[in-house]
Amino acid sequence: MSSTIQEAGGGAGSSRSLPSAFTERRLAGIVFIGLSAMFLLTMVWRPPDESSFILCPFRAVTGLLCPGCGMTRAFCALGHGELRRAMHFNALSPLLYLSLIVVWIGAAATVLKLPRVHKVIMRFRPNPAFSIMLLAVVLMWWVARLVWGF
Repeated sequence: MSSTIQEAGGGAGSSRSLPSAFTERRLAGIVFIGLSAMFLLTMVWRPPDESSFILCPFRAVTGLLCPGCGMTRAFCALGHGELRRAMHFNALSPLLYLSLIVVWIGAAATVLKLPRVHKVIMRFRPNPAFSIMLLAVVLMWWVARLVWGF
């Protein structure tokens, strides 16, 4: 069952569903553990610059690069503090890596019940206009990769 609250002003149709605090903390815990494992892996693993195994299903089928191609190697380079190398593998990797750090901090704040930290992190949550702009950048990056092969 979902709990409901009355928004200020009351009236018909003003109640909304909220996930329980337990469910929110559980989900945040899963996100925190998963991202912690990913960050740890990026700090200890050093994949080869040219892999004989292709992880990307789009590239495996078409032979073309997708917007995420090279992201695994780029994340591992970032985990070792190698920004230039990461940009070589995927120019969007630092932006995504930084975004995941923000998500990780937000999840930790939720799990550890740190409302002030959570409130600060929530300020970084993108609005719909920024999300659309980011999607446009990713699509332009993909077109550039397809046309010029980088």
